[in-house]
Amino acid sequence: MSTDRDWDKWGEIDPYFGVLSSDEYHADNLSEESRANFFRSGDEHIGRILANVRRHLDAEFQPERSLDFGCGVGRLVIPLADLSEKVVGVDVSDHMIAEATSNCQKRQIENVSFVKSDDGLTQLNGSFNLIHSCLVLQHIPTKRGVQFIEALLAHLEPGGIVVIQFYYACKAPKLIRALVKLRYKLPIANAARNLLRGRPLREPAMQLHTYDFGNIIGMFKAAGVNSSYLQPSDHGEFETVTLYAQKSSTTG
Repeated sequence: MSTDRDWDKWGEIDPYFGVLSSDEYHADNLSEESRANFFRSGDEHIGRILANVRRHLDAEFQPERSLDFGCGVGRLVIPLADLSEKVVGVDVSDHMIAEATSNCQKRQIENVSFVKSDDGLTQLNGSFNLIHSCLVLQHIPTKRGVQFIEALLAHLEPGGIVVIQFYYACKAPKLIRALVKLRYKLPIANAARNLLRGRPLREPAMQLHTYDFGNIIGMFKAAGVNSSYLQPSDHGEFETVTLYAQKSSTTG
């Protein structure tokens, strides 16, 4: 149930909607105004993230080496580049990375690089004092997503901050969820759903998966990431949380 091919397809046919699933960001609706709104939302998101970090974890925190996992077209990489010495965007889609690279070049941003994701993040080098991921993990099957979290935590430097958002519960009845998951596995079921919604028949599914909250907290503790702040929210049929945490420093 790998989602890599699906997300590269989103990067090819509808990259901005693939990042933020609002009709104004569909490729056939995208205007200069909606594009500006899209990137403005990234500025606002990073502003909120840093405000929460400084309010709840580290009042003096400043991102220096930042990583955005599931960077898409660069919505969050771009504002991070204004604040950090170095930014790395990681994504599984070549098409998303190409669009993100173009968006950075248009803005003459030179302190950003991009890495294609694999299960062990084997192309990722170095450590970071800010690791961030939002609107990403829920689209990755849970077992694989947990592997990504472990790999990301291995790149968090002492005293560094990690901010990761994930779904942890689904409010839909089990039968409904089972039917939804059928279209993850059966292309014909997904095509039927697209037909009913007036979407292109071959438009890929956006898979939605939940994670065991206690398991993730345990992973963080095992990696020496203890001090934390939780920001829950409600996404319709899903309960989601953004987990802010700081890795223990080896000094002092």
